[in-house]
Amino acid sequence: MATTNQQQQREILKLAIGQLDTMLTLATTMRIQQYLLRKNASGFRDFEEEVAHLDDQIAIHGTGVLADRQNILRRPNRWDDDNFMPEDVPLGSHELGAYIDSFPLDAAGSSYVFTLLEVFGNDVAAIVSPGSISRNKAWHEDVKGFADLRDPNQVTTAQAAFGKHFGIAGPDVPEIAARRMVELKRIRNEFAHDGSGRVDFEGFLKDVVAIVCHIVFLTTDEDRLSSYPWEDHMKQFDPQTKV
Repeated sequence: MATTNQQQQREILKLAIGQLDTMLTLATTMRIQQYLLRKNASGFRDFEEEVAHLDDQIAIHGTGVLADRQNILRRPNRWDDDNFMPEDVPLGSHELGAYIDSFPLDAAGSSYVFTLLEVFGNDVAAIVSPGSISRNKAWHEDVKGFADLRDPNQVTTAQAAFGKHFGIAGPDVPEIAARRMVELKRIRNEFAHDGSGRVDFEGFLKDVVAIVCHIVFLTTDEDRLSSYPWEDHMKQFDPQTKV
């Protein structure tokens, strides 16, 4: 475990519970959005009928690109007749139904929780090892998404990289923590950098939450973390971690 005092540990726990609550709330929000998308997609004709009668102020319009060497030099203004990106192009409601559930929710949600994880790790590193992270770098910079996890040497390297900015020696980092982080970066790189691959938000989130817990257990004396951002009617999460 990293050498941290009680004040530092309280700060880390406060950060962790804050981020966990945000992630868990997002998980439920994602399920709400997925339900609404499925509902409207299955009843797309009702959806098309509804949007056909929307007031112009809230109507769903099309967006296009009409750029030239002059208008591209200006900031777009939706009221500008020479806007390089017209946003209020009329659309027939019959054109919209097919796109109800086409937004990449899983990739967007996964990208967001990865950012939360990055911010959390950076904040913990700033508490444990101030100044250890270079400008525009992140705590996981040396954990490589392309690492071959079948190679024990590369797993060992990933363990050392995971603990680097927390002042934790590689052998003290659980192997599964390193494996999880490598896999998260591999998946994130596929959809964020390569523009390819598929991602399951629920599975991605579980690994992100696990990494938050790993970091807490590596940098504090805590043996248990419990967080539930809703009313715990069944007392399943008692006692919840206090900060």
